[in-house]
Formats: sequence, structure tokens, C-alpha cells
Amino acid sequence: MKKFNKLKIVIIVLNFSILSIFSEIFLWKNVSIEFLYNSLLILIPFWFGIIEFFMNKNKKFKLHPKNYWATFLTVLDIGIVLNIIALKYYSDPAISPVFVTVMITLMMDFYMGLLISLGFSFYFALLLGSSFKLFIILFITGNVAAYFSKNLYSRVRIIIPAFSAIIVQIISYLLYYQFDYEAIPVISFSNFIQMLLILGVLPYLEYITRIYSDIGLLELGNLNHPLLRKLSFNASGTYYHSLIIANLVESASESINANPVLLRVGSYFHDIGKSLRPLFFTENQKGINPHDKINPKLSAIILNKHVTDGIELARKYRLPILIEDLIAQHHGTRIKRYFFHKNLEQELNIPAEEFRYPGPIPQFKESAILMIADNIEAITRSMKELNKKTLSERFDKLIQDLFFEGQLDDCGLTLSEINKIKDSMIETILNMNHSRISYPEIPQELLKEGNKNEN
Repeated sequence: MKKFNKLKIVIIVLNFSILSIFSEIFLWKNVSIEFLYNSLLILIPFWFGIIEFFMNKNKKFKLHPKNYWATFLTVLDIGIVLNIIALKYYSDPAISPVFVTVMITLMMDFYMGLLISLGFSFYFALLLGSSFKLFIILFITGNVAAYFSKNLYSRVRIIIPAFSAIIVQIISYLLYYQFDYEAIPVISFSNFIQMLLILGVLPYLEYITRIYSDIGLLELGNLNHPLLRKLSFNASGTYYHSLIIANLVESASESINANPVLLRVGSYFHDIGKSLRPLFFTENQKGINPHDKINPKLSAIILNKHVTDGIELARKYRLPILIEDLIAQHHGTRIKRYFFHKNLEQELNIPAEEFRYPGPIPQFKESAILMIADNIEAITRSMKELNKKTLSERFDKLIQDLFFEGQLDDCGLTLSEINKIKDSMIETILNMNHSRISYPEIPQELLKEGNKNEN
């Protein structure tokens, strides 16, 4: 991490040096050492004093600093270059933060969208002579675009933040520049072009960085995905289990404002490693359990493989980095109790550590929700009768176990959120397993079409 931080400083200095030189040559056909020195003297403290400070407050940046940091910087650079070109051939009103703000809001979150809007606005205000008016116009426009980019699940709806930004930027320019109506077509055209670029660039950047927007996640959650088709053919029991988990986690995540799209799609893929050795997992067995004939330590190793195999498949198919996390963390570092107990019964004296899943423990809320859902679904399958009281007791026992084992230490869930998750999951389970009326027997001749009751 220290090496990465040192490298980051070098990259940032080089990055803004190249951008400053490019801006000068492209706009004014001149390179000034004084401009480069002054811009770096302002930009570098600004970046590390504000941008990096708030980046480090984001938990996902801490989990995958290289992926998230590189994505943020790449989008910013592309946006700056695009707008420098627009500035060269049009004028100041052609500068728009729509591309950078919408891209980062979709791929990360609203607050990161605000942050990149701040960095983008600061750069162009500095480039054009420390223009405070331009900074305010761009920053307000970026904030509006970020706000309307929240919770977008369709590419068609990207027009909403773009259209909102056009209106706000036009109003701002008219107010600040004494109703310069010539700016209106320039602003409209620039924002429209940037919207089209978002549609074209977003899927490729998602694939390269493995940082996916909700739009990309929904497309990835198509049940015809090669990995999901393989899971349905090779391990139909696991496939059905994954669909049940998806229903449990989606409603639970909505109850605490977590990401329901990430959790639903992540649930589809969380057990893809089982598709390679399906018969070693009870939901796919048909009367024969291969674990009965092997050493419990070997059984534990095979169960670990479904996690490590799942991670390898996620990397091979370039699934989102957070889905890879869900695969790795949904069992945490829990002990496989059945095989550890079998080890005790056979007096093999194998240490408990040999029966732990590889982990790590859940590092964010969505991962912890998936762990809870995976365990509670397994518990309900072994219950003969499902009712609210019994489910509540079993749920409380599960949470106590997870707390005692330290599995929820790093995820950030509060007790209030756990109670909301509990209520949501119990309601979902009861709804999925509601009783149905029994239909009475009726003679078939009375049910035949065209039959008439002569009475």
C-alpha cells in the first residue's frame, strides 16, 4: 500500500503536468514553464488536500484503491481532454461536466459524482484565469447532473441528467453573462454530445475496470449469462438456491438503503464455483453423498474450492470486482461445523483452523446481507414448520453466532439495520412459503369442455 501511495503521487504529478502542457499547446500553441509551475502548485495541494481526503472516506475505495482510483482519474482525464477540444473549436459555454459527473455517479455513487465535479470545475476555472464565475456554473451544473444520475437503471434514462444539466447551465450562463443568448445552442449541443459519449464509453470502461454501474449490473444479471447457464445445467439445486437468495437479499437491502441491484445480481453468481463439483453439495445430491466416503479434512478442502473456483471464474469472465468480493466473503471465515463435528467424532484431532472458509469476513454491508441470507435460507430448508416466531428465534441465534465469531466486525451494519434485515427476510420467507388451499376432487366428466348439466 505504501508503494502504491508513492506511485500515486508520481502519477498525479505527471498526469496534471501532461494535461497542463496539452492544454497550453492545443489552446494557445505555446508552452509556459511558469503556467505549468503555477498550475501544479495549486492543483497538487488541491488534489491531495480535498479529492484524496474524501476518496479515502469511501469504503469501496479502501477495498479496491487501484480499480476505483484509476477509474476516477481516467474519467476525469477523458472529460478534461474532451472539453478542451470543445473549448478550442467553440467557446466557454461548450465546457460541461456532464460526462465526468454522470459517469462517476453511475459507476460509483452520488458523492463521488460531486467530488469529480469539484475537481473538473476547479481545473477549468484555473485554466481560464481563475474564473470564479465559471467554477460556480460548472460545479452547480455538475451537482444537478449527479443528483439526477442517482438510481438510474436504464440507458435511455441517461437523458434525464443530461437534459437537467442543459437547463441549469443555460440559466446560469444567462444570469452570469448578462443574457448571452448565443450560448444556448452551444451548451445544448455540447451536453447532448457528452450524453452520447457516456452511452458509448460506459460499457467498455466497466469491462476494463470491473467497476460496474447499476445499468451494467442489470445487463450482467441476464440469466442467459454463460456462467449462470452452466450453473443451471450442472448444479440445478444451487441455481434454484441462488434465485431464492436473490429474493431475500433484494428486499433486505432496500430496507437499509443498501444496493439491491448489486445484491440481486451478486446472489446469482455467489455460488458459481459449485458448478465445477456439483455433487459435493447437498442441494445437488440425489441420495448419494460422496463426503461419506472421504476424510472430513478433504471435504473441507473441497468446500473451500467452491469459493476459490468462484473467484477464478469471476476474474476469467471479468465480473464486477464487488461481485468477486461477494463470492469471497459470503462464508467469511466460518468453521464448517458438520465436518468439524465429524472430525471430533472420528477422533482425528485435526485443528479447527483447517475447517475454516478462506474468507475474508464481510467488508461491506451488501456482503454481510448475503452471508445472513445464505445462512438463514439453509436453516429454513431444515425446518419442518415455518412460522414467524420460530424464524425470529432462529434468526436471532444466527446473528448471535455471527457476532460471537466476529464475522460482522468489519461490515458496518448497525443493530438497527440488522433488525430491519431480519424483519424483511422473515416476511419474504413466509411469503415464499405460504400455504395453499387443497383442491377438492371432481369427476373428470364434469370438467370436460362442452359438458352440460341437464338438471
